[in-house]
Order: sequence, then structure tokens, then C-alpha cells
Amino acid sequence: MASPRPVTKAALARPTPGRIQFRPVESERRLLLVGIDLAAVGLSAAAGFYLWNLRAGDPTPLPATLGQNLEWLGAMGAVWLALGLAAGLYDLRVAAHPRVFLPRVGGVLGVELVGYLAVYFFAPPLSLPRFFYLAYLGLQAGLVGAWRLAYARWLTGPGFRRRLLILGAGWAGTTLAEALAAEDRGLYEPVGLVDDDPAKQGREVAGLKVLGPAQKLTDFVRGLGVDEVAVAITDGLSPELYQALTECWGLGVHVEPMPVVYERLTGRVPVQHIGPNWALAAPVGNPPGQLWQITKRVMDLAFAAAGGVVFGVALPFVALAIWLEDRGPVFYRQVRCGQGGRPFEMIKFRSMVKDAEAGGRPVWAAAEDPRVTRVGRVLRRTHIDELPQVINVLRGEMSIVGPRPERPELVAELEGQIPFYRARLAVKPGLTGWAQVNYGYGRSVEDALIKLQYDLYYIKHQSLWLDLQVIWRTFGRLIL
Repeated sequence: MASPRPVTKAALARPTPGRIQFRPVESERRLLLVGIDLAAVGLSAAAGFYLWNLRAGDPTPLPATLGQNLEWLGAMGAVWLALGLAAGLYDLRVAAHPRVFLPRVGGVLGVELVGYLAVYFFAPPLSLPRFFYLAYLGLQAGLVGAWRLAYARWLTGPGFRRRLLILGAGWAGTTLAEALAAEDRGLYEPVGLVDDDPAKQGREVAGLKVLGPAQKLTDFVRGLGVDEVAVAITDGLSPELYQALTECWGLGVHVEPMPVVYERLTGRVPVQHIGPNWALAAPVGNPPGQLWQITKRVMDLAFAAAGGVVFGVALPFVALAIWLEDRGPVFYRQVRCGQGGRPFEMIKFRSMVKDAEAGGRPVWAAAEDPRVTRVGRVLRRTHIDELPQVINVLRGEMSIVGPRPERPELVAELEGQIPFYRARLAVKPGLTGWAQVNYGYGRSVEDALIKLQYDLYYIKHQSLWLDLQVIWRTFGRLIL
């Protein structure tokens, strides 16, 4: 999100001796966001109840009000946390930028208001307080908004970022430096690179200076107040360098391989820069066990059953709208590649004109594709066109979460242009996926490359928690 920046004097300045440094890691930042968000929500609810009581002539002190309404405070905190996760408010890339997170905070508050009004409408008369909830929403907007702005203004500044030194200025170090310049999470303050190649020393890589040889690693770590060293050397470590890294670890500095830092920073695997080091990109290691496979299948069936109910309710209305526009078929069936490359017929509501690919050759969908019908635009914007794929999930051809299935012709084309492209076929394709919640639609080879990076990240890190995150964030994209 941020443009490359040159090394500044502040970035190279020696930290003040004896000064306590607060440079939280990624998980600590998320906990901080969650904790203070919940505190702001709880305080807003308590103050709302206090004002409501005061308006009714009951001057119960605020601490007593807190104790009397713990169940309400807990429920409202849970609602905020669930909606915040769905809106991506705990993604550090979102939290670092007010122009990104403020509309999402507003969206969460709007959904809360609509939900309360819906409950209020069906509740018995006078059973729910109106004044309290309006006061609560106003206070919540002010407190959460102020805290989030303070976080973006101060806690993502250079003084609170982890100072990162990159060991190696080759392809791996360059890739990481470029990612640090592009993916601003407010997490790292890169201070430079070190490399033994005299031709690279003194040069800049993505706005960062190559400071000197690796034999001075511990001197740079001490002098620059480094918190973390990213090892971006792919040819093996010498005994001397291994000893230097061990000394860094002894100084309390985190030592991480470049792919780990890159994945933490971007949520992607850098496949286009792996070269012969295939193990950094491929989902190697122990495959998921049978318990995970059974759990995932049960979850697929549960969500597909719920989606089937929505599909059944929507079907007559969607079918009528599609048929009235051009008298064409309601469903669109197309052969896609499943797990292991096995073909299957994917089902969607038709969103394009009849015979959209009359020539038979696959065509990338454009942003404003003229082949999309008026009804189809609504179906695509709301993702209702994907609902019939619950049938594919029930058949076992797809999963709820996984890489989106692609056409065999495009798979054959892309695996000739993008390294490791076929690795995405290691798991069942999904109705939604890690790439979809982080990137969206793909309309070119370049988009396919980025989505592959996200897909490989998902395959390497697949778990029940990651699947639930994807499902919930997909839900958030639909309603927020």
C-alpha cells in the first residue's frame, strides 16, 4: 500500500540506551486491537445504560451499572468481535490505514443498527430501550473510531515497528524488500540489507541500502537496535554466519527464514521468485490427517445444507428474472478441474448472455464485461450466481473453502506460464477461498499469479480456523 521509501537517518539511528522499546509482534498487535476494541464497546454500553437510567431518574453510578449489565456487555462485545472479524478489522493491513478501516467500522455500526431495529420490530412493545441503543452506538462510534485513529497514527509509526534487517541482497532479499515497501501493515521498519557481494554493498534495493558484509552482522544488529533478522540466503549458511545468527538469537533478536517473513507480511507464497528452491513454495510435509479430512467434509456438508436452503428459496425468483431478460437457460454448466486435475461439471446461475463463448475458446472476464446481463451484474455483485455450487459440494466435487476451480484449457495455459500452478490442484476447489477474500476476481495471467500465491498459502496452512476465517470474511464481504 505504501510506496518505496529511502533509508532515513531515523531508520539508522542508534536507539536510546536504557529506553523501554515497545515493538509488538503481529499476534500482540491483534490482541491489542481486540482488547481495546472490546474495552471501548463495553464502556460505551455501560455509559449508554447509565445515561438511560439517568434519563429515567435513576442515578445509579457507572461502576454499579457495569455490574448490573454484564450479560449485555458480553453480548455486545461478542457481536462487535464477530462483525469486526467479518469486516477484516483485525487484518493489520486494514488497521494501519484510516481510509480503509473507517468505512468498515461504519459498516459494522450500520449492521448493528439494522440488526437491533429488526429485533426491536419483532419484540413486544416497550421491551427494548431505544434511547440506550442510540446512545450506545454514538459512544461506540466515538470511542472505537478514536482508538483506531490513535493506533494508525502512533502505534504504526517507526518507533513502534519492529526493526528488520535482511540478510542477503539476492532475489530473496530483493523480493522481501519489495514486499516491505508495498505491504504496509505498520509492523516492520526495515533498516537495510547485508550481503558479502562487494558489487551490491552501498547500493539500494527497493529503497533500502545494502549496509555491508555479513561478517559484520552482529555489529549491525547491535548498532541499529534490530529486533528481527530475515535470512534471505538460499545457498546455505557458512559456519561463521551460523555462529553470527546464533549470537543474534542470544541477543534476543528473532531470526526467521525469508519465506516465513514474506508469508506473514503478505499472506502469500512468492512462487515467481522461488527458482530451484521448490520446497519453499510447494505444500510439502505431512499431508492433512484423516481426522482433518473428516472434519472438513462434515463442515462442507453442514454449510452446503444451509446454503441449499438459501438456494431453494432464491431459485424461483432468480430463475424468473433470468428467463424474463432473454428467455435463456437458468443454469450454466461448465467443465472445471477438480482435485488432482479430475474434471467435473460446475453449476452456476447464468449471468452472461447465451452463447457467451460461441467460438469455444476461453476468454478472461473483463471488469465491465459486455457479455454480462443486467440480472447477471446483480447476481455477480451479490455472489448469488455461485449458489448452485452447493450441489457440487454435496456431490463431493468441491469444498466450501479452497482454490476456485479453473477451466482445463486455462489450467494448461497457466501452468506453462506460472511455476507451481498445478500445485493448487492438490486440494478440492472451493466455493470461496483465501485468494477470494484477499484479492477477488482474476482477469489476467498476472491476477492468476497473485491468486496462486494466496492459494498456496492456504494449502500450506489449511486448518479449521483458517477455513472458518475465510467463510466468515466471505460473509462479511456480502453484508459490509
